[in-house]
Amino acid sequence: MPENGKKLVVIGIGNFLQGDEGVGVHAVDELSKENLDPRVEIIDGGAAGFDLLFLLEDADFAIIIDCMEAHLEPGTIFRLTAEELFLSAKTDNMYNKLSLHETNLPEVLLAAKELNKLPPTIIFGIQPKEITINCSLSAPVQKVLPKLIRAVKKEISKIVRLWYACMSGRLLRL
Repeated sequence: MPENGKKLVVIGIGNFLQGDEGVGVHAVDELSKENLDPRVEIIDGGAAGFDLLFLLEDADFAIIIDCMEAHLEPGTIFRLTAEELFLSAKTDNMYNKLSLHETNLPEVLLAAKELNKLPPTIIFGIQPKEITINCSLSAPVQKVLPKLIRAVKKEISKIVRLWYACMSGRLLRL
């Protein structure tokens, strides 16, 4: 861990054996091959459920990548904060629709918030085409995987630049 102790966790959630449901795991697999700042920890969260709380508790910032049902075109990438996810889930009564896991992401993040263990969090959701017994992503989701990786790397870069600016006492325009 670097001197300033800051830590950014990038967590991919999903089941690698269920097609598009595993897009978060596929994404962190690709990100783990990148040369990222030492404060960035890439985590294969699998179908973590409430174990996600333990992955978030020591983080200063989190990025979560997950397959999420939003009734959009397959392969659509969307970015939202944890607060936006809470609002969307509450407003649209979508707690059981957004996440495709047994324990859904909004519930886990809300529990982390209630326990004061939720760092500022960005979620990258990807609309699946199909959830099947398959280790491969569908064509639309596979096609956007490089775009997703670029978006996550851009988010990581913003956060790390902000940390460096804060350490040096400079203001930084993001």
